[in-house]
Amino acid sequence: MSMDEKYRDVLNVLRNQTKMKIVTLLINYKKMTVTGMAKYIKTTRSNLYQIMTELVSAGIVNEPEIRPKKNYVEKYYSLNKDYFAFQDEKIDNEIKGLPDTEFRETLASFLTAQSLNISLLASSVENMALEEIREIRNQHEPNIMSYGTISREGALSVTTVLKKELMNTIGDNGDESTFLFLLFPSRLLTGKE
Repeated sequence: MSMDEKYRDVLNVLRNQTKMKIVTLLINYKKMTVTGMAKYIKTTRSNLYQIMTELVSAGIVNEPEIRPKKNYVEKYYSLNKDYFAFQDEKIDNEIKGLPDTEFRETLASFLTAQSLNISLLASSVENMALEEIREIRNQHEPNIMSYGTISREGALSVTTVLKKELMNTIGDNGDESTFLFLLFPSRLLTGKE
């Protein structure tokens, strides 16, 4: 598969809210059945099976692991991590170069998936023992929880530094910390200029 085909497939996933939710679930849970996914994604299981077939065909999701049960079999799907093991300026430029409607779909899809991701993280925190909460609070590594506003120039500076740092950490196993950076013009959130 050429890199251009890979970019097209990734852009297709990024633009589709259901596919992005599937990717989010597989990142969080490593392996899931369609029945498990249906608890988080508001669509029919037949629609999810169809989408899973597309994602497996594209190589984005691995062939399912089949586990026989008493009277049925369960298919556990997992994300093909190698498929997303690239980060470069080209994908950013591809996203920026999308037609307006596709860019809007991609942005809405990303935010919807991150909403699911944040809900999963919140559920995890709610279920933590107090000892685990104390351990997180007392870690010597940086834990950043922040909210605020930043100028357009400041946002550009921050994103430039973040992109550079992310490029330097490609290949990191990603099991230690989670990050989500969202910088939006406040008018998008408030509807005011």
